[in-house]
Amino acid sequence: MLMNKELAECCVLYALTPVHAGSGQALGTVDLPIQRERHTQWPQVQSSGVKGAFRDWFVRYYLENGNEAASDKERQAEKLASQVFGKEEGGEGNNGQAGAVSVTDARLLAFPVRSNIAPFVWVTCPAILTRLKRDLELCGSPVAIPIVAPAKDDDGVDVSCGAGNGKQVVLEDMVVTAAANDQAGALKTAFATLTPQVERLLLVSDNAFSFLVETATEVQPQIKIDMATGTTVDGSLRYQELLPADSVLYLLMFFGQERKKEGPEAATVLRELVKTAISAHVQIGGDMTLGRGIMAVNWLAKAEK
Repeated sequence: MLMNKELAECCVLYALTPVHAGSGQALGTVDLPIQRERHTQWPQVQSSGVKGAFRDWFVRYYLENGNEAASDKERQAEKLASQVFGKEEGGEGNNGQAGAVSVTDARLLAFPVRSNIAPFVWVTCPAILTRLKRDLELCGSPVAIPIVAPAKDDDGVDVSCGAGNGKQVVLEDMVVTAAANDQAGALKTAFATLTPQVERLLLVSDNAFSFLVETATEVQPQIKIDMATGTTVDGSLRYQELLPADSVLYLLMFFGQERKKEGPEAATVLRELVKTAISAHVQIGGDMTLGRGIMAVNWLAKAEK
């Protein structure tokens, strides 16, 4: 699929509830860890999980809002989803179908951290900004991302947390010294467009950010109750890692031509179908019946021609 900027979109996801996109591999004391990038160990949601969640939300929307008769809505919604997202092979006469969208992993943009600045602050880092700038250029977004960096590992740039120049900010068990920066205003403006929910942003060093996202995720114990006795089943205790509520991620989505159609008009129609169906919220990851993974959706506006 060609990476056409005019047919690419950036979607920012704001976690309204904790998110568990499981890696399927136990590490240390955590039995159910979340997915992380191999080279950075930053939390992520792999593209297969994102695409599956978007497809499911897409089908639900057109089941409820399609123009077809009630008896035909399910078939038409599934057919439309297959055109956009594709379908796997399976069953007699089903040869599968390639979709018309390419979805990236959902990458971390800002991470919420307990702090002496009530109730908490979000942190990001220069490496995140560098990646974000590159990705936004790839999809043709007009949002300008200034690359800002603190002078030292124990410094932080006060973007919008209101700490004041030279004041100390406590981040979990870490203390950084807030400092002013000429580019802080431009970065605050950019984040107001990307994710307006982020009101107290602090830019920390890459090392500090990596430490926080590896040690400050949410870990919850889980047990199984024997319904007959009302007591805990032996050996049922396990620990599940969660990406905290208020985390911010983003992904890119590239729209191509559906295999039976030609021309950019077809891709444009499919793009609008997806943005209409997934316009406010989506639910990603596991434990959906526990309310996990509810995300607010923000499709970034494109540059005016």
